[in-house]
Amino acid sequence: MDSAGARLPGRDPRRPTPTALTAAGIAVVLVVYAALAWDRRWIADDGLIVVRSVREILAGHGPVYSAFERAEPTTSTAWLWLLAGCAWLTGAGAARLAVVLGGVLAVAGLAIALDATRRLHRARGATGALVPAGALVVLAVFPFWDYATSGLETGLTICWLAVIWWLLGTLRPESSARWLAIVALVFGLGPLVRPDLALATAVFGAAGWLIVRPSWRRALVLVAAALALPAAYEVFRAGYYGALVPLPALAKSASSAEWHRGYLYLMRYVKPHLLYVPAAALVVLAVVDRRSRATRDVIVSAAPIVTAALLTAFLVRVGGDFMHGRLMVAPTLLAIAPALVVPVRRWSVPALLALVAWAGYLEVEFVPGTRRLFQDERMDYQRYTGQRNPTSEDDYARVLPGIAASVATALHDEKSVLLAEAGDRLAMNPRHDALVSLAVGRLGIGGVLAPLDGIVVDTLGLANPLGARITRTQPGATGHEKALPWAWVLADFADPSVTEGAPPAAIAAARHAMTCGELAELLASVREPMTVSRFVANLTGAWRRTRLVIPADPVEAEARFCAP
Repeated sequence: MDSAGARLPGRDPRRPTPTALTAAGIAVVLVVYAALAWDRRWIADDGLIVVRSVREILAGHGPVYSAFERAEPTTSTAWLWLLAGCAWLTGAGAARLAVVLGGVLAVAGLAIALDATRRLHRARGATGALVPAGALVVLAVFPFWDYATSGLETGLTICWLAVIWWLLGTLRPESSARWLAIVALVFGLGPLVRPDLALATAVFGAAGWLIVRPSWRRALVLVAAALALPAAYEVFRAGYYGALVPLPALAKSASSAEWHRGYLYLMRYVKPHLLYVPAAALVVLAVVDRRSRATRDVIVSAAPIVTAALLTAFLVRVGGDFMHGRLMVAPTLLAIAPALVVPVRRWSVPALLALVAWAGYLEVEFVPGTRRLFQDERMDYQRYTGQRNPTSEDDYARVLPGIAASVATALHDEKSVLLAEAGDRLAMNPRHDALVSLAVGRLGIGGVLAPLDGIVVDTLGLANPLGARITRTQPGATGHEKALPWAWVLADFADPSVTEGAPPAAIAAARHAMTCGELAELLASVREPMTVSRFVANLTGAWRRTRLVIPADPVEAEARFCAP
């Protein structure tokens, strides 16, 4: 209005502005996603693996799973140390903190990604309201909800990918040297968030170079900034653990090609979610958006899509995962990143309506109790624990009351025992200075039941330097193909007088093999006290130990490692 109170010509002030409408749409998406993630809150057995490692760090034992041995059972270095730092600062229980922190990071990551896409469209000239079209995929595809709070690194992954997507959109040829260094440092964190996210680091780094076109000298400085933290931790890993990769990479044979199994994993994700519907709709929305595209905008838009394709190809190559859709969350988010919000055009309305109908159908289809066609990790553990939202260590400890009672008895009697999930109670090998050794396949639950100064004997290799390197004993069991024969467990952790449970000849062969050659050196690299000389020996021998393969049959292993 003017000074006389007359209304000036122009926009009706009662009508929401495009900015307000866009903000309202984003806010609704974030509230719905937060509600879905919170409703499905839980912690997976694999999440409890991280929790045990955090508790060992806080107890002063270092980043290990059992105090007697340096094993790295966690895939995400950044998630482990972030959770440990937050637990130390807050004093909160690591399990519940992992659930809450994962959910907060997931929601915050979606908010950052939405804003990055909004900025991209505004930079390309869109002035009207932007609708959260691609964000409907996050709200409709339930692995986005289920794994946000699973105690795993999914929330951190979503947040980191969102941050690098946002940062890429800020780059200009005239960007300051300080800003470029910050961006390079954040881009370089990919391998610490998850090893496979080194692909995202490489692609986004290349995209940033194409936008900025720095001199070769500055480019080398930026590459050094990006690699500084991952390289430093890799030196620590090699010297501390004596290997170049976490044990899950060895246990799951990440270097092997399993294309057929990976393809089936991908199809079990795509088909039930009808993902070809949003894919087609988002392609249509991209085609009808006829605004001019500067080279820089094309590079920014292409980076997440190229990364998504590479991550999917890698995932298919290694054979997928045993949790439905978990590792597809990252490539899916990247694939839809340029279309998380889109401008409305006349010809885009049918595609938008198709997206809404698709999302509505999936919301009804995947309510609890109606899922089918694939393994649902969260629902399995709901049934296993009897809890709708199993979020604490107690929820899992109650599942095996007999084992918990046996552990308590051993601690009370101060009598060293080797326990197993099947109920075995055996005298423990006196060379191990612990009251309890607990042999388990569900490593996370074992980590809950065993005391921090006890030993968790992982029979599937994620926290067992020997078991991670054996030849496959149950091919086809995705993620769990290396079940450690019981003879190895008895040879290492049972009193030498124990002969039941496995052929005595196999136990004797395993016990002998562990004293010979490369196998003896492997055990020394993780069980000898950490000294400067041990660190150097671990560092120089890390490549050899990473490539070491141990025959699962103890007799074969004895013949190989103890041959004169």
